[in-house]
Amino acid sequence: MIEIENLPGNRVLVFAPHNDDEILGTAGAIQRYGEFGGQAHVAIMTNGDAQIRRPRRLPFFSPNFVNLGYRRQSESRKALGYLGLPPERVHLLGYPDRGLDELWTDYWGYDNLYRSPYTKADHSPYKDNYNPKAAYCGLSVLNDTKEVIREVNPDVIFLPHPNDRHQDHWATNGFATLALLELQNEGYGWFRGVKLMSYLVHGVHFPYPRGEFLLASLTRPKTLEGLDTEWFLFPLSFTERVRKLRAIGKYRSQTQLMRKYLVSFARANELFGVVPELDLSTVPELENPFRLSMDVVLEEERETSFLSYLDPKSKSRLATLKRYPDLRSVSLGRNNGNLEVLIQFYNVCGRNNEIKIIIKSVNRTGEAKDASRSNTFVSKTDNLYVNGVQVDKSSPYRYKRDRKSYSLSVPIEELRCPQKIILSITLGRNGVTFARSANRVIKLDR
Repeated sequence: MIEIENLPGNRVLVFAPHNDDEILGTAGAIQRYGEFGGQAHVAIMTNGDAQIRRPRRLPFFSPNFVNLGYRRQSESRKALGYLGLPPERVHLLGYPDRGLDELWTDYWGYDNLYRSPYTKADHSPYKDNYNPKAAYCGLSVLNDTKEVIREVNPDVIFLPHPNDRHQDHWATNGFATLALLELQNEGYGWFRGVKLMSYLVHGVHFPYPRGEFLLASLTRPKTLEGLDTEWFLFPLSFTERVRKLRAIGKYRSQTQLMRKYLVSFARANELFGVVPELDLSTVPELENPFRLSMDVVLEEERETSFLSYLDPKSKSRLATLKRYPDLRSVSLGRNNGNLEVLIQFYNVCGRNNEIKIIIKSVNRTGEAKDASRSNTFVSKTDNLYVNGVQVDKSSPYRYKRDRKSYSLSVPIEELRCPQKIILSITLGRNGVTFARSANRVIKLDR
């Protein structure tokens, strides 16, 4: 890890999935920018309105999730105001808590809206949204995210790390990354210089130890040590740590449930990572479509190579006991104009398990945009579904499913010949996801 005394940029935008993530991940950074004349903005994707846990002393009444959302909005304003951010720099997008991943993968267009099982709404029920009556679909999130970036015009964006284990954090990373890539290709050339800094909230044994330890340091999670992320340690003064701890205390709805966990983020430093793009643009057509170039493979010497966007964990004991498949490796390549994906599993991947490959296409500058730039490929039993429609044998897609592997060949032309893609993989069954790769940017064309 590299220790840095000064953060890059002067105009900053923080993307937070829920009300409190902005403080947990970046409260020290927000203070430092303010101290040296910078300007920080915060965009909160959801209002955290799916919180179903409550203190044991409270009766089991039926919660009003919208009221909870308003309360959590107020807590964010108080905490950020305490750190010096005026209300006009806090942007509340109001999308469904615990549903952002569904909008990223399955509910993309305005003709297919997601309905929150908590608020029972398919449009935002909040009066003070950034976009009033925002529709619960991926395109709406993407458009609002792009509009916030255009309005703030940042030179640095803080966003969740792509290997964050929470589904909303994982999706927030995808939306913010895709929004910036699209803006870069829509005539906003100055956004090419924007630096992306990621922070981690949900990780295995992170932060450790749990509790109030203002003199302890945040360290890189061991489960992420094998990734290609470049980590930066940003030291905080003791005053900045205390102010971060007090800001965390403003989230009363959360500290009464998980204070020991939340205060664990008030440490001697904050931890930020820079995640590079993967590059397939210089890889020639391959005789073996699953042979990987060095700029994609983390450890070529291993018998089974791991791509850098996987969480490089050992075989999961829980997955073994429950007979869930778990991602072992993913290989990428190009062959005869096709994007080739090969997935291998630790355990047997039964025919009733869903293998979901999500690809977001980023077109070249000046090319027409259309909603089909998002493609979700789902394999279940012996069938393949593309954006919810089952394909037949005459389709241009080729796939093969074995007990411990799955391969998919997608014509790049069907993806609208993108310059870049964002790719991720999830495994699930009956609506339950039990394995997920990170969203990673892959360059396909120069």
